[in-house]
Amino acid sequence: MGVSVSLPITRSLISLLLVAGSMVPALADAMAIDKTVNINVYQLCTDDGSSCASQGPSGNNYYFTETNKIWAQAGISVSFTFIETINSTAFYNLNDDTPGSTFDDLYNFKFGADTAGTVMDRVDMFLINDYAGAYGVGYSGAGGLVMSMSAISAFDCDGAFGCTGRIDTLAHELGHNFGLVPESFADYAGDADAGHSLGTNTLMNGGGTRDVPTTVADISPDNLGLDYLPATHVALARQSTLLVSAVPEPSTWAMFAVGLLGMGAWVRRRQA
Repeated sequence: MGVSVSLPITRSLISLLLVAGSMVPALADAMAIDKTVNINVYQLCTDDGSSCASQGPSGNNYYFTETNKIWAQAGISVSFTFIETINSTAFYNLNDDTPGSTFDDLYNFKFGADTAGTVMDRVDMFLINDYAGAYGVGYSGAGGLVMSMSAISAFDCDGAFGCTGRIDTLAHELGHNFGLVPESFADYAGDADAGHSLGTNTLMNGGGTRDVPTTVADISPDNLGLDYLPATHVALARQSTLLVSAVPEPSTWAMFAVGLLGMGAWVRRRQA
């Protein structure tokens, strides 16, 4: 005998799935993770390979933990794929005032002329030793950034206990990659510091005035609430072409399956 699916069955399915979804743990004051971005990592070394830029704290390469907690506010998870080391003393240190030694020069050297700042479907991160005048730089709305690992690692949080460096630089530059530079936001500094927020506890405040967390516990929504992402910033970042839909966690699939099994049992009772 055929079974017709009526409105009550549809409502039951929705109820079951809502109950299942409510059983999945969620991070307080953060969106559900439904978008992800992968970062391709390139590590610069000297010509002979004897010296290489740091990858970050041992056991927390690239400040993985802090970067993910910050971007969880926008429902975004961040993963990393180490691609290769690049032995080039010429690009081991960068300086935008020195022709041939800028971030654009490095990017074009690796990927071909005129590609710097144009890639819209991936994020390439270069770990270098030192970037004169900056902790890091990220292209506006495109997928490329550079990390000055000697300066980041040397940042001592004014002597605060537990400091492992400037832990939010990557998350900040990734924000620029996601397009967080428009001066139309009410909290942006405009001509005073184009592309940066005025809020000292926000992620997109400028590097010279931003309140930098000492440890992951200081990051919003916890304790000091630093590296906060306002709703306007979240909405814009989530439109980036660098993001893809996240694969649901195994627990989410399990709860979904429970919901479907429950619906099946309900239908069989209806048939009986």
